[in-house]
Amino acid sequence: MTSCPSTPNKKSRHPVITVSSPYFTKQIEVSVDSLFQQLSSLKPLLIQERVANDPWKLLVAVTLLNKTTAKVAIPAFWELITRWPTPWALSKADAKELLDFLRPLGTYSIRSKRLIALSKAYLLDPPSAFDARPSKPVIASPSKKSPSKKTNGNVDLPSTLTKRLRYPATPISHLPGTGSYALDSYRIFCSLHEDPFSEEWKSVTPTDKELVLYLRWRWAHLERLEWSAETGETRSVRVAYLTELIQGLKEFRERSQSG
Repeated sequence: MTSCPSTPNKKSRHPVITVSSPYFTKQIEVSVDSLFQQLSSLKPLLIQERVANDPWKLLVAVTLLNKTTAKVAIPAFWELITRWPTPWALSKADAKELLDFLRPLGTYSIRSKRLIALSKAYLLDPPSAFDARPSKPVIASPSKKSPSKKTNGNVDLPSTLTKRLRYPATPISHLPGTGSYALDSYRIFCSLHEDPFSEEWKSVTPTDKELVLYLRWRWAHLERLEWSAETGETRSVRVAYLTELIQGLKEFRERSQSG
């Protein structure tokens, strides 16, 4: 009787990595696919994406977020647009009432004047996706030689760079208070809302740590690439990068939920 040859062990279809657990003495195999599954569920939820259908609301939101924590700024934003729900309403706001409303956020005098001016300008000359205007901010040019530094949440931010460039033209660049943070937010979120296939986000290199985290997530989740906020360059994603990114996303979510 002829014996059947033994069947060789089949290799896993998915690459695995071996990690140590502080709770077990043996090592645990983790599938790279499982890391991407975790990544998919950890999308950073930013206010800019929630209001991307209305550039005016996005600009109001980033005006409040600038130099103010999200824990304070976001509830104030929702209350503000409940009181003054349109550019017309905010353009006609009582200056003292708006000033008193913004007082807890700090720099309330500047913000009050800016929000009214923004709303008036938005009514007179609303942005059009087909009419990009010159931008005022000057930004650091991406540099391959400048080292990066870490911040909370394991986000790479650019170090001091020397070469300066004019920020690219955008449809909102003519509006009051549109600095780099507002322009970055518009190019990432409003561009995608207007055209889900837009790749404008791929050319944005923000310095705001939450926008950086969002783009690191987006590059890894959709393109399976590592992305450098410093240079704008990408490369094949590594397991170490994924695990670090996932940890940073978890910490961001915990901070957001505790707020």
